[in-house]
Amino acid sequence: MMAKGRNSFTWQLKFSLILGGQAFSLIGSGLVQFSIIWWLTRETDSTVILSLATITGLVPVILLSPLAGVVADRINRRLVMIMADAFVALVTLIMAVLMILGYQPIWLIFILLFLRTAGSAFHQPAFEAAIPLIAPEIHLVRTAAVTQILRSAISFLAPLMGAILIEWLPLAQILLIDVVSAGIAILLLLPSHIPSVSQSDRAGHPLAGYMQDMKIGIQYVLRWKGLLALILVFGLSNFLLAPVLSMMPLIITRHFNGGAREYGLFEMALAIGVITGSLSLSIWGGFKRKIVSINIAQIICGLGLAGIALVASDRFWVVLVLIALCGLCSAYINSPATAIMQAKVDKEMQGRVMSIVTVVCMVSMPISLAIAGPLANVIGLMPIVYIPGLISTLIGIACFMIKPLMRIEDRRAAGPDPAALPAGVPEQPGNAAF
Repeated sequence: MMAKGRNSFTWQLKFSLILGGQAFSLIGSGLVQFSIIWWLTRETDSTVILSLATITGLVPVILLSPLAGVVADRINRRLVMIMADAFVALVTLIMAVLMILGYQPIWLIFILLFLRTAGSAFHQPAFEAAIPLIAPEIHLVRTAAVTQILRSAISFLAPLMGAILIEWLPLAQILLIDVVSAGIAILLLLPSHIPSVSQSDRAGHPLAGYMQDMKIGIQYVLRWKGLLALILVFGLSNFLLAPVLSMMPLIITRHFNGGAREYGLFEMALAIGVITGSLSLSIWGGFKRKIVSINIAQIICGLGLAGIALVASDRFWVVLVLIALCGLCSAYINSPATAIMQAKVDKEMQGRVMSIVTVVCMVSMPISLAIAGPLANVIGLMPIVYIPGLISTLIGIACFMIKPLMRIEDRRAAGPDPAALPAGVPEQPGNAAF
């Protein structure tokens, strides 16, 4: 049942304002991220520097996401997003001023990358955890799909815009664009009221209290077998698919005799697939049993990836069709999975659970890439595509046999057994706000 006062117009207006703030925040971040990487490429021409820049962008998320999840559960989530955007804007403004004054050593760029990513690590779980406090449960798949459309569109457009701007403007001026976009994001968030989650029993505690909350979040996931299985499937999927996308430029050039144009078409086809799938979900809402949609999409996506290895070198258009299908399937995996967690995880635990998902996915990627690079030199590039694809298909099939995972949407499976919960974890998961 919908909470009093949460009529359709009210929640949609709140969601639109928050998503609008997210849009400006992502646009600015995308422009700056691309521009910094290209600036480093142009200034250093060093693969080592670029690799270090990538690692610098991953480390803060891995290290800070658990703490960020606790903060999102302890403090009003709107305030966390505003503070994160303000921090990123301040750091970027300082860097822009220093560069305008002619002070731009490489080490300072790395500090900028680290601090900007640290701010984003706090913004993301707060955003994800705020949505179920606003939108009715029945619409969570649609809100997740609309959010994914936005992110896919920005991830597609931001590099193009950054490539244009970096040729016309110095890096310092592009950094100022991000400061403005962060300011607009904050202005859009200011009038948006997001209910606070009651934490009165632990509010005001020192660092030990935060560490205890973090421990409770980890225990919450470990004791809820269905949620743990869903998160592990996410992490394993990232582990398997990261090398496929990272090796694709080499596959295109060596096997399909393509170049930058073909790689650009590949990226566009993937983005179009994600946007198409997300758009269909935003209109339709998806299957009643979201976990069934996730498993079927996992199977089809794996088969699509494996099929790329069978395509003849003069049939690159088939690769574009297959990768668009994979993109569509990814929308039918990510949006329903997000909706399940937003609907069934306790509102008091949303930030911590979302941050654990982020950490698992982010940690799996560099490990996978470190293994795949040397392995590709031994077994070749195509096995790096079809082996993960086939394993992904098998994972999708196996998920139908994991009972806790298949029951994750049942009300009884909306959380762990209350008797097994550690102290401080609420006993009634998921549906109190509805």
